[in-house]
Amino acid sequence: MFDIQYNFFRDLDRRCVAEGLSDAQCAAVVELKRKAIDSTLNRSNPLAAEVLAGRTTFVAAYDGFSHAFRGLRRFVPKTHDAGWNERLEQLALIVPNVRHFRRRSLLAADNPTTLTVYGTVAGLGLWGVLAGGTEAGEAPALPWAGAPTALVAGLAALGFAFGTAAMFRYRIRDYKQIHAREAASYMDLNYGFFRAGDTRGWIECLRTEAGSAQAKLARPD
Repeated sequence: MFDIQYNFFRDLDRRCVAEGLSDAQCAAVVELKRKAIDSTLNRSNPLAAEVLAGRTTFVAAYDGFSHAFRGLRRFVPKTHDAGWNERLEQLALIVPNVRHFRRRSLLAADNPTTLTVYGTVAGLGLWGVLAGGTEAGEAPALPWAGAPTALVAGLAALGFAFGTAAMFRYRIRDYKQIHAREAASYMDLNYGFFRAGDTRGWIECLRTEAGSAQAKLARPD
C-alpha cells in the first residue's frame, strides 16, 4: 500500500496505460481514485478536507512552505513550530518530496549559519584552553595557540562547510524525485474533477496525460 496518495494515483495511471487506455480501464482507474479521495481516512486529513471544501489547494499549501525556505532563507535557522510541522505532514501524505521544509529548532545542525556559530564557539573555547596556562609575556607552548583569529576562523569555516552539507541533506529537495509543486498541481487536478463530479472529463484528462507521457518517452534526446 502506498503511503503517499500521489504515488498511488500515478501507479494507477501507469497500470491504465499498460492495459491500453480502454474506456472500461480508464473508468475503473477513475473510480479507484474517487474512492481514495472520498475515503474516511483521506477526509480525516485536515488539509485534504480543506481542498475538498474549496478553501485552498495543494499548490497553495506547497507555496506557503516553499516561501520560508527559498533562496537565502534556507541559510537561516528556524524555530521549532509544531503546527507548521503537523501541516507539513498532512501535505506529505498527499505529495512527495516536501519533508525538507520541516522546522526543527534554532539549535538544529541543519544549516550553515548555526554550524558556523558552533565552529566559532568551539574555536574560542579551544584557544582559551590552549592559551589558558600561559603567563603574561610567556610564549605559548604551541606556536599557533597565540593566534586566536586563525584558529577561530578555521573552525568557523569548517562549521560552515559541514553546515552546507547538512543543508543539502535536510533543507534541499531530493532531485531524484518529482518536484513537489508539480505533484501538487497534478493532485489539485484530480481533486478538481472529483469536486465537479466530472467523470468523463477525468477520463479524458487521464488519456491526454498518458498520451503526452508516451510521446515524451518516444521522442529521442
